[in-house]
Amino acid sequence: MMISLILLAGTSCNRNRTEIEGQITGGSGQTLTLERLDVNRTIIIDSTAADKAGSFRFKIKQEEPGLFILKNKKGDLINLLLFPGEMATVRTTSEDFGRGYEVEGSEESSKIKKLVEHLTNTRSDLDSLLSLVDSLENPDDPQMDLIEHAYAQTIIKQKRYTIRFIVENMSSLSSIYALYQKYDNQTPILGTSSDLQYFKSVADSLKVNYPEISLTRSLEADIRLREQEIENAFQVEQLIGMADEEIAGLLDLAIPDRNGEDVILSSLKGKVILVFFWASGNQASVEALLQLRSTYNRYHNQGFEVYAISLDNDKVQWMQSVDYNEFDWINVSELSYPDSRAQVFYNVTALPTTFLINREGDIVARNLYGRTLETWLDNLI
Repeated sequence: MMISLILLAGTSCNRNRTEIEGQITGGSGQTLTLERLDVNRTIIIDSTAADKAGSFRFKIKQEEPGLFILKNKKGDLINLLLFPGEMATVRTTSEDFGRGYEVEGSEESSKIKKLVEHLTNTRSDLDSLLSLVDSLENPDDPQMDLIEHAYAQTIIKQKRYTIRFIVENMSSLSSIYALYQKYDNQTPILGTSSDLQYFKSVADSLKVNYPEISLTRSLEADIRLREQEIENAFQVEQLIGMADEEIAGLLDLAIPDRNGEDVILSSLKGKVILVFFWASGNQASVEALLQLRSTYNRYHNQGFEVYAISLDNDKVQWMQSVDYNEFDWINVSELSYPDSRAQVFYNVTALPTTFLINREGDIVARNLYGRTLETWLDNLI
């Protein structure tokens, strides 16, 4: 009986132990890192150095399927999608690491390899067309139209390939990787609002087969964020598209501070203002305000002000949060939530929500945080 239990425990451990071995021709002594990819962030798992023959091996404990990145010191990547218990073999060369490689023992990783190869060829075609553009001395050269047409067709073909791959592999985790492929660091293949349908279709399919794994949950969270960004962009476009007098009306809020005295938003004209909607019971907005403190301290003396509108109905709770967290900017609240006029005025549907207003009193951006906000301030102050 004891022997059976030991064997059973050993089998269970093996199911959760994933191995990645490989050979890098010309890669003697190269340092490699293994990172886990969670849709929008990476976590370093392990690192190792190839031996004199260029061989390497990783052994990891894995509880669920996951996306991994094998990276060399130059930053070249090989993407893998591994299930617990798989033994994947990767072969490449030092020169072609990340561009040309072979993978065995992992069906999903082989699918990702096809996606990588196709996009690599597309990038090469696009680079060649851009080189042709650079070679033309006259921008009105008749060949320019032909090149532009070829460039557009190359983009279209790549997007069709990606969509076809997703449709044909809807229940495969490799479809997640396809959703997030980019032509470069800034340009996604599926980057329009209408492309969100593919994200939703993949999420719906994966919820059936992999409902509890991190990749599925992260995809669902990212979809919610993308939906909110699309809604925010539409709302901001509506605000900015209003007539000047209508925008002035929106800015002319008069909300009581802790002493019951109205602080008129338009009286701050001449400063760069961040209108920040939050609530003392909303942890995400409180954390966002905590992160804002360093930005406020850095830019306040240069003409930056925060007009923090709390969607609360309990003054004691609101004031306790303000004092405990040392929110030293302008704090106001109608104390009438959920019947807040300011919330309706600005069409706020989620917390936190922010509006950045320039010195002239115009809304110029929405939902800026951290370094992105500071970049805007550097240009507005």
